[in-house]
Amino acid sequence: MLSNMPKSVFNGLAALTVAIPVVAWSTLAPVHNVRSSAITYFDEYDYALPQGTSHSAVSSKATFSWQEGTLQGFGNIQLKTKTDSFELKLVRTTLADSDELQGEWDVFKNGNPTCAGCKGSVFVTEPGFSFQYLKGYVENGKVSYSFYGDLDPNTRYDY
Repeated sequence: MLSNMPKSVFNGLAALTVAIPVVAWSTLAPVHNVRSSAITYFDEYDYALPQGTSHSAVSSKATFSWQEGTLQGFGNIQLKTKTDSFELKLVRTTLADSDELQGEWDVFKNGNPTCAGCKGSVFVTEPGFSFQYLKGYVENGKVSYSFYGDLDPNTRYDY
């Protein structure tokens, strides 16, 4: 069949075969990925007591990945202090744009759930800012957590 095809038709089909994936790729929503190993601010507030506690991290790590304009996102923060360990997991994305990720989170303190399906958000500085960081909060009206950390150098990817 190809041998009977006029050369101009064959060349046109070949060009389309190359152009279609390029056009499809260029119309996809941007994807972002950031990482931090320096959560320097982590606060916990219990509304029932009412009492707030500022925690100093001994070690921490955080990673977030999301696609703008979709509900596709992943987020996880793990933080250890001298006495406690915390994990915040993004379990459902409700909004994702160029510098913010919102959704529902599950929070664990020393392995025990403290906040399930809590509302929260993380904000990340845009590429090109001289000082790269992330900050956010998670809360349900009974307990809240807020955090801040510098992004690790050369670990932000935007594509």
